[in-house]
Amino acid sequence: MSNKIIINSTESITCPHCEQSFALKDAIAHQLIEKHESDYQSMVNKEMASMRASALKEAEKVAAKDYQKTIAELSDKLSQSNEFTETLKLRIQAEKKNVEEQVRESMQLDAQTLKDSLAAKDEQLAQFREEELELRKQKQALEERQKNADVELARKLDQEKLTISNQLSDDFKLKEAEWRKKIDDASKANDDLKRKLDQGSQQLQGEVLELELETELATLYPLDDIDPVKKGANGADVLHTVRLRSGSACGKIVWETKRAANWSNGWVTKLKTDMQQVSGDIGVLVSTVFPAGVNEPFYEQDGIWLVKPNFVKSVSQALRTVLTEAQRQRAVSAGKNEQMEALYDYVCSTQFVQRIKAVVEHQEQMRLELEKEKSAMQRIWKKREGQIGGITNQMMSICGELQGLSHGSMPLLDEISPLDQVS
Repeated sequence: MSNKIIINSTESITCPHCEQSFALKDAIAHQLIEKHESDYQSMVNKEMASMRASALKEAEKVAAKDYQKTIAELSDKLSQSNEFTETLKLRIQAEKKNVEEQVRESMQLDAQTLKDSLAAKDEQLAQFREEELELRKQKQALEERQKNADVELARKLDQEKLTISNQLSDDFKLKEAEWRKKIDDASKANDDLKRKLDQGSQQLQGEVLELELETELATLYPLDDIDPVKKGANGADVLHTVRLRSGSACGKIVWETKRAANWSNGWVTKLKTDMQQVSGDIGVLVSTVFPAGVNEPFYEQDGIWLVKPNFVKSVSQALRTVLTEAQRQRAVSAGKNEQMEALYDYVCSTQFVQRIKAVVEHQEQMRLELEKEKSAMQRIWKKREGQIGGITNQMMSICGELQGLSHGSMPLLDEISPLDQVS
């Protein structure tokens, strides 16, 4: 016989704690009860079959002798079996009640644990929500401060850029203003000339060139006397009396202007006659056309200088220098006609022509170099402005990152004046 306890599921058991009676099948799990009931029924059936077989055999052996005795013994065994069955039922009921109590206590403990866990989670969730709300508020405040900082930084950058630009371009502005003044004056003169040129008259075009010459000479030499010849009177177009700062006259330059389609050799002869009438020292013919085969912008012919209109300034400066130096020489060596003759020969010589050409060429070269230097300086200033802007942006980024990492605990970063100066 196997080591199993056979208990009737309908047996009543009593709780040792509360002394309450209940059926064994109510105390244990239904599955356990069915298993025990099946095992119990199987064991009972086997036992009954075994007992019956044994009783039958005994009855056959001693049917005659011990029939009554065997019947009694079988009855006793059956009674014992019933008693054992009742005992098993009671034990099963007690075990069922005990198991149910354990299951109930375990379920209550699990339920309480679950309630405690849910309460803790609810409390933690509420705390997380409060922290999230606080973080959102901080984020919104930080974004607002960042926007304000960006606006303020942009203002400071614009102000500093303007300051730096003004500081770097002060000298350039002065020079630029000077050139603009000259350009404006020349533009006004050109506008006046263009208005007259539109009339289409050859005489008017000549008067425009004469007027342009007068304006240019008066602008270049405010201390000299620029006397135009009245319209209709005999003589050259402009009489230029060169004077020192002291007011002393150094000599006279006789200017004649021609604006025609073809060259005339009579212009040179007429200018010589006009020079004799006014006792002029140097004669200059400003013409838009030169004799055939002449490609130079200016050159000397029969003691008269022929000049293109674009080179009036350079030639006039050179000729004026000659007269002022001659005046100084006359002051040192008064009455020495030989020196005057030598000076006149020098003015009319090829060497003087080459000197004048060299002066004009150097002046043109200097003007081109000046334009290149102005362009180069503008590029350098633009490059420096970009470099300064890059440094400022990097420093402002570092400041912003430090403020973000410190969560506003470094307020002195907002008052860094060197950063503002760099910007």
